[in-house]
Amino acid sequence: MVERDNLSIVRQTPAPEGERSAEEIRQDIAAKRESITETVDRLSDRVQQTFDWHTYVTDYPLVALGAAAGLGYLLSRIFTPKPSPRDRIMEAIADSVDDFKDQFSGYLDVVPKKKGQAGTTIKAAATALLTKAATDYVKNRVSESLTKPKIEESNGRTRTAHTTLP
Repeated sequence: MVERDNLSIVRQTPAPEGERSAEEIRQDIAAKRESITETVDRLSDRVQQTFDWHTYVTDYPLVALGAAAGLGYLLSRIFTPKPSPRDRIMEAIADSVDDFKDQFSGYLDVVPKKKGQAGTTIKAAATALLTKAATDYVKNRVSESLTKPKIEESNGRTRTAHTTLP
C-alpha cells in the first residue's frame, strides 16, 4: 500500500521535460492498443473476404463450375477400383476369344444354318427320355423296397425276407 501512495504522489508532481508522466504513458498505451485492435479487425475482414468461396462463385461462376468438374474428375480417377489379376486374366481371355471368333467368322458363313425348330425338338426328346429313365428308376427302387419286407425276430435283430407281393 505504501508503494501505491508513493506512486500517486509521483503522478501528481509534474514531469521534467524529457520524461513523461505515468498517465501520459497509459494514454499512449491505450491509443496504441486501439490502433492495433482496429488493424487486426481490418486484417481479419480482408482475410475473410479473401477466403470466402461464396464471393468467388458469385464473381466467377464459370471458373467455379470448371474447378468443381475438374476436382470431381480427379477424385473419380483416384477412387476408381483397380482390376484384380483375375479380372485382367478374364478380360484377356475374352479378348482372345473375340479375336478368334472374328478371324474365323468368314468360314462360318459357309456352313448352312438350320432353320426351324429342330434344335428345340431334339431338346424336348432328350428331356422326355431323361424323365422316363428317372421315373423308371424310382419305380424300380420303390418296388424293390416293397418286395423286401422287414421281419423282426424275437431277439431284436431285423432281417429281410425275400418274398414277392401278389
